[in-house]
Amino acid sequence: MIKIIIITLCFGFVCIPLAWFMLPKFLEQPKYTVIKKENNLEIRRYAKILTSSVKVEGDQYYALRKGFQPLVRYIGAKERNSEKISMTAPVIQSVNEENEKWTISFAMPSKYSLDNLPQPENNNIYFQEIEPSLAAVIRFNGKADEKLLNLKTDILMRWIELKGYAKLSRPKFLFYNDPTTPGFLRRNEVMILVKK
Repeated sequence: MIKIIIITLCFGFVCIPLAWFMLPKFLEQPKYTVIKKENNLEIRRYAKILTSSVKVEGDQYYALRKGFQPLVRYIGAKERNSEKISMTAPVIQSVNEENEKWTISFAMPSKYSLDNLPQPENNNIYFQEIEPSLAAVIRFNGKADEKLLNLKTDILMRWIELKGYAKLSRPKFLFYNDPTTPGFLRRNEVMILVKK
């Protein structure tokens, strides 16, 4: 009996962290090619991305949680009578132009377009097509609180300047794992659209 308990515990300690780590790899992600790479910093060329988004107020963490809920309800068909939409990664968070609000977005699976995407019942959800773009990205692990996000944003902005690119957007924060994933297993990124 003790041997079974030990085996079960060992299995749990190995498989649960592995599942947390592997799950985002099975979710569809926006398509890109890497143009330049230096350690955890990259210049990427992204294909067109179709997003569903909401605008919310509050501090960074609260806004992320608040914006996540209506988008999950939308893709899960909780408030509409049509097919469910597969979850994708990452969840994208950005400060909009008014400074006071955040935009929280899910990339839609590639099989959808503006013409065939199910219409939301929630009037706060809107769709946007992001044209193919060039982006500078820094990738990192950890619990991405505001302090860590600001630190990584500063590093990315210095690197962009060093490489001779011009910034075209405010920083976007990309989160690939759910909040129950331990910090050291979470994949996060800061992205800034750029041009040469």
